Amino acid sequence: MFERTESQKTAAANELKHLSESELLDVLECARKVSARDHAMLLIAYTHGMRNQEVARLRTTDLNWQSQEITIARLKSSLNTVQPIVRHRGRPALCELTALKVWIKERQAGNDPSDFVFTSKKGGSLSQKQVNRIFEHYCELASQARVARGESPIATSVRHIHALKHTRGTLLAENGANPYRIKLILGHRSMSSTERYLNGSQKSAWAEAGKVSAEIF
Repeated sequence: MFERTESQKTAAANELKHLSESELLDVLECARKVSARDHAMLLIAYTHGMRNQEVARLRTTDLNWQSQEITIARLKSSLNTVQPIVRHRGRPALCELTALKVWIKERQAGNDPSDFVFTSKKGGSLSQKQVNRIFEHYCELASQARVARGESPIATSVRHIHALKHTRGTLLAENGANPYRIKLILGHRSMSSTERYLNGSQKSAWAEAGKVSAEIF
């Protein structure tokens, strides 16, 4: 059997396959215990709904420590956005600010001259395939821990880092986030891309709100 290409894996992941909240936390916790780099990278990819290429190409100049903001340079005609670096007290696996600071401190100690935030062990940026493999690795570690607890493993169909983007959108929608907020966080240029994450009642409410706005303005 031939191994699927990275583009084929991405296409399959684009079918809105996502992790449950408990699966997400298990993956992030496994990464946090093993590697500061991997934890920060996966957490950033999830928090800002970033593609593998986008997180791999993130540069140190994209991090503004004074304002605690991150600039997301999107691909595929998506919107470039500036978003807050999230602080999550009491949930270290979800605290983006702490994860980034821990990794940057470790990275600086290694005297790596690269301006990419996430570098390979040999130096320079990570490849698209490396980013995917890192995510797959932690999905496997998390699955082993889940099975040991008597829980279901993470499905192989979601073991592609693009699933983190879909997980972010899905969990935001399930928790009642404003569709416009979801659109901005994920960098969607078109609202139709965001509507895929909404359930029937949310879509109806959003469409109705659009009609009311049109009537007012």
